[in-house]
Amino acid sequence: MDVNEVKIGTMGAFLPPFDKGINTIKRIEDSGYDSAWWPDHLMGWVPESIWTPDIVELAAFQENPHVFFEAFCTLAVAAWNTGRILLGPSVTEAFRRHPGMLAQAFLTLDHISKGRVILGIGAGERENVAPYGIEWNKPVKRLEESIKIIRLLWENNEKVDFDDRFWKLKDAVLGLEPYEKGKYPPIWIGAHGPKMLEMTGRRMVTGNPRYRLL
Repeated sequence: MDVNEVKIGTMGAFLPPFDKGINTIKRIEDSGYDSAWWPDHLMGWVPESIWTPDIVELAAFQENPHVFFEAFCTLAVAAWNTGRILLGPSVTEAFRRHPGMLAQAFLTLDHISKGRVILGIGAGERENVAPYGIEWNKPVKRLEESIKIIRLLWENNEKVDFDDRFWKLKDAVLGLEPYEKGKYPPIWIGAHGPKMLEMTGRRMVTGNPRYRLL
Protein backbone atom coordinates (compact mmCIF):
# COMPACT_ATOMS: atom_id res chain seq x y z
CA MET A 1 0.00 0.00 0.00
CA ASP A 2 1.21 3.48 -0.88
CA VAL A 3 1.89 5.43 2.31
CA ASN A 4 -0.08 8.31 0.79
CA GLU A 5 -3.21 6.12 0.93
CA VAL A 6 -3.01 5.75 4.71
CA LYS A 7 -5.38 8.14 6.50
CA ILE A 8 -5.34 8.87 10.22
CA GLY A 9 -8.42 9.83 12.21
CA THR A 10 -9.03 10.61 15.86
CA MET A 11 -11.85 11.17 18.31
CA GLY A 12 -13.18 14.72 18.17
CA ALA A 13 -14.08 15.00 21.83
CA PHE A 14 -16.20 17.92 23.04
CA LEU A 15 -16.72 18.27 26.79
CA PRO A 16 -18.11 21.17 28.79
CA PRO A 17 -17.32 23.99 28.47
CA PHE A 18 -18.15 23.79 24.76
CA ASP A 19 -15.61 26.46 23.72
CA LYS A 20 -12.75 24.16 24.67
CA GLY A 21 -14.02 21.61 22.15
CA ILE A 22 -13.85 24.21 19.39
CA ASN A 23 -10.22 24.85 20.27
CA THR A 24 -9.60 21.10 20.30
CA ILE A 25 -11.00 20.41 16.82
CA LYS A 26 -8.98 23.33 15.42
CA ARG A 27 -5.87 21.86 17.02
CA ILE A 28 -6.69 18.39 15.61
CA GLU A 29 -6.93 19.81 12.10
CA ASP A 30 -3.76 21.88 12.51
CA SER A 31 -1.93 18.74 13.70
CA GLY A 32 -2.53 17.07 10.34
CA TYR A 33 -5.22 14.49 11.12
CA ASP A 34 -7.33 13.44 8.13
CA SER A 35 -10.59 12.94 10.02
CA ALA A 36 -12.32 13.39 13.39
CA TRP A 37 -15.16 11.25 14.75
CA TRP A 38 -17.79 11.72 17.43
CA PRO A 39 -19.62 9.07 19.47
CA ASP A 40 -23.40 9.41 19.13
CA HIS A 41 -24.40 8.47 22.67
CA LEU A 42 -27.00 9.36 25.25
CA MET A 43 -25.19 7.35 27.91
CA GLY A 44 -21.73 5.85 28.28
CA TRP A 45 -20.80 2.20 28.58
CA VAL A 46 -18.53 2.49 31.65
CA PRO A 47 -20.42 1.62 34.89
CA GLU A 48 -20.67 4.41 37.47
CA SER A 49 -19.21 2.04 40.09
CA ILE A 50 -15.77 2.12 38.45
CA TRP A 51 -15.85 5.75 37.30
CA THR A 52 -12.92 6.78 39.47
CA PRO A 53 -9.63 8.41 38.44
CA ASP A 54 -7.57 5.39 39.54
CA ILE A 55 -9.46 3.20 37.03
CA VAL A 56 -10.62 5.64 34.34
CA GLU A 57 -8.31 8.59 33.71
CA LEU A 58 -11.12 10.73 32.28
CA ALA A 59 -12.96 10.55 35.62
CA ALA A 60 -10.51 13.17 36.94
CA PHE A 61 -12.03 15.69 34.52
CA GLN A 62 -15.62 14.48 34.07
CA GLU A 63 -18.12 13.92 36.87
CA ASN A 64 -19.83 10.86 35.36
CA PRO A 65 -19.52 8.59 32.28
CA HIS A 66 -22.68 9.94 30.63
CA VAL A 67 -21.63 13.43 29.50
CA PHE A 68 -22.18 13.76 25.74
CA PHE A 69 -23.15 16.74 23.60
CA GLU A 70 -25.62 15.85 20.83
CA ALA A 71 -23.46 14.53 18.01
CA PHE A 72 -25.02 16.21 14.96
CA CYS A 73 -25.12 19.69 16.55
CA THR A 74 -21.49 19.22 17.55
CA LEU A 75 -20.55 18.11 14.03
CA ALA A 76 -22.11 21.28 12.63
CA VAL A 77 -20.02 23.49 14.92
CA ALA A 78 -16.87 21.48 14.19
CA ALA A 79 -17.51 21.78 10.44
CA TRP A 80 -17.98 25.55 10.69
CA ASN A 81 -14.69 25.92 12.55
CA THR A 82 -12.53 23.78 10.23
CA GLY A 83 -11.74 23.79 6.53
CA ARG A 84 -10.03 20.56 5.54
CA ILE A 85 -10.58 17.66 7.91
CA LEU A 86 -13.28 15.03 7.28
CA LEU A 87 -15.95 14.74 9.99
CA GLY A 88 -18.52 12.15 11.03
CA PRO A 89 -20.23 10.16 13.78
CA SER A 90 -18.64 6.88 14.79
CA VAL A 91 -21.32 5.75 14.67
CA THR A 92 -25.00 6.68 14.69
CA GLU A 93 -27.82 4.14 14.28
CA ALA A 94 -31.34 3.74 12.93
CA PHE A 95 -33.40 3.62 16.15
CA ARG A 96 -33.47 7.15 17.56
CA ARG A 97 -33.88 9.02 14.29
CA HIS A 98 -36.14 8.37 11.31
CA PRO A 99 -34.08 7.73 8.13
CA GLY A 100 -35.69 10.78 6.55
CA MET A 101 -34.27 12.87 9.38
CA LEU A 102 -30.85 11.27 8.91
CA ALA A 103 -30.98 11.98 5.18
CA GLN A 104 -31.85 15.65 5.74
CA ALA A 105 -29.39 16.11 8.61
CA PHE A 106 -26.43 14.82 6.63
CA LEU A 107 -27.25 16.85 3.55
CA THR A 108 -27.39 19.89 5.84
CA LEU A 109 -24.04 18.93 7.38
CA ASP A 110 -22.71 18.40 3.86
CA HIS A 111 -23.46 22.05 3.10
CA ILE A 112 -22.10 23.35 6.42
CA SER A 113 -18.85 21.39 5.94
CA LYS A 114 -18.67 22.08 2.18
CA GLY A 115 -18.55 18.39 1.33
CA ARG A 116 -16.48 17.04 4.25
CA VAL A 117 -19.05 15.03 6.21
CA ILE A 118 -19.33 11.22 6.30
CA LEU A 119 -22.41 9.33 7.51
CA GLY A 120 -20.98 6.73 9.87
CA ILE A 121 -23.79 4.35 10.82
CA GLY A 122 -24.18 0.93 12.41
CA ALA A 123 -26.69 -1.40 14.05
CA GLY A 124 -26.52 0.51 17.33
CA GLU A 125 -26.27 -0.45 20.98
CA ARG A 126 -29.06 -1.41 23.35
CA GLU A 127 -27.67 0.99 25.99
CA ASN A 128 -28.63 4.00 23.86
CA VAL A 129 -32.06 2.65 22.96
CA ALA A 130 -33.87 0.49 25.54
CA PRO A 131 -33.51 2.83 28.57
CA TYR A 132 -35.36 5.52 26.61
CA GLY A 133 -38.43 3.42 25.85
CA ILE A 134 -37.43 2.45 22.30
CA GLU A 135 -37.81 -1.22 21.45
CA TRP A 136 -34.52 -2.94 20.62
CA ASN A 137 -35.58 -5.20 17.75
CA LYS A 138 -33.93 -6.51 14.56
CA PRO A 139 -31.16 -3.88 14.41
CA VAL A 140 -29.57 -5.16 11.20
CA LYS A 141 -32.86 -5.23 9.29
CA ARG A 142 -33.73 -1.78 10.61
CA LEU A 143 -30.35 -0.43 9.52
CA GLU A 144 -30.65 -1.89 6.03
CA GLU A 145 -34.08 -0.32 5.56
CA SER A 146 -32.76 3.00 6.84
CA ILE A 147 -29.88 3.05 4.34
CA LYS A 148 -32.27 2.20 1.50
CA ILE A 149 -34.54 5.10 2.46
CA ILE A 150 -31.65 7.56 2.80
CA ARG A 151 -30.38 6.70 -0.67
CA LEU A 152 -33.93 6.78 -2.07
CA LEU A 153 -34.53 10.30 -0.73
CA TRP A 154 -31.10 11.56 -1.73
CA GLU A 155 -31.26 10.30 -5.29
CA ASN A 156 -34.83 11.31 -6.19
CA ASN A 157 -36.23 14.81 -6.45
CA GLU A 158 -39.75 13.54 -7.03
CA LYS A 159 -42.00 12.03 -4.36
CA VAL A 160 -41.18 8.43 -3.44
CA ASP A 161 -42.87 5.48 -1.72
CA PHE A 162 -41.34 2.79 0.47
CA ASP A 163 -43.01 -0.16 2.19
CA ASP A 164 -41.12 -2.58 4.41
CA ARG A 165 -41.13 -3.91 7.97
CA PHE A 166 -40.12 -0.82 9.95
CA TRP A 167 -40.86 2.17 7.75
CA LYS A 168 -43.41 3.15 5.17
CA LEU A 169 -43.17 6.24 2.99
CA LYS A 170 -45.99 7.64 0.87
CA ASP A 171 -45.31 10.63 -1.37
CA ALA A 172 -42.19 11.50 0.65
CA VAL A 173 -39.75 14.00 -0.81
CA LEU A 174 -36.41 15.60 0.09
CA GLY A 175 -35.57 18.34 -2.38
CA LEU A 176 -32.26 19.49 -0.89
CA GLU A 177 -29.33 18.83 -3.22
CA PRO A 178 -25.83 18.02 -1.89
CA TYR A 179 -23.23 20.78 -1.60
CA GLU A 180 -21.52 19.51 -4.76
CA LYS A 181 -24.19 18.50 -7.27
CA GLY A 182 -24.49 14.72 -7.59
CA LYS A 183 -21.97 14.01 -4.82
CA TYR A 184 -23.79 12.77 -1.75
CA PRO A 185 -22.08 12.15 1.60
CA PRO A 186 -20.31 8.77 1.79
CA ILE A 187 -21.92 6.12 3.98
CA TRP A 188 -19.44 4.23 6.15
CA ILE A 189 -20.91 1.23 7.96
CA GLY A 190 -19.61 0.08 11.33
CA ALA A 191 -19.85 -3.71 11.30
CA HIS A 192 -18.30 -6.67 13.09
CA GLY A 193 -20.96 -9.40 13.65
CA PRO A 194 -21.76 -11.98 10.93
CA LYS A 195 -25.13 -10.44 9.93
CA MET A 196 -23.71 -6.94 9.76
CA LEU A 197 -20.66 -8.03 7.77
CA GLU A 198 -22.88 -9.94 5.33
CA MET A 199 -25.22 -6.98 4.87
CA THR A 200 -22.34 -4.55 4.47
CA GLY A 201 -20.60 -6.82 1.98
CA ARG A 202 -23.72 -7.00 -0.17
CA ARG A 203 -24.10 -3.23 -0.22
CA MET A 204 -20.42 -2.69 -1.03
CA VAL A 205 -20.54 -5.18 -3.91
CA THR A 206 -23.92 -4.33 -5.43
CA GLY A 207 -24.57 -0.83 -4.16
CA ASN A 208 -22.99 2.57 -4.38
CA PRO A 209 -19.17 2.56 -4.51
CA ARG A 210 -19.11 5.24 -1.81
CA TYR A 211 -20.00 2.65 0.85
CA ARG A 212 -17.12 1.86 3.20
CA LEU A 213 -16.63 -0.53 6.10
CA LEU A 214 -15.62 1.07 9.39
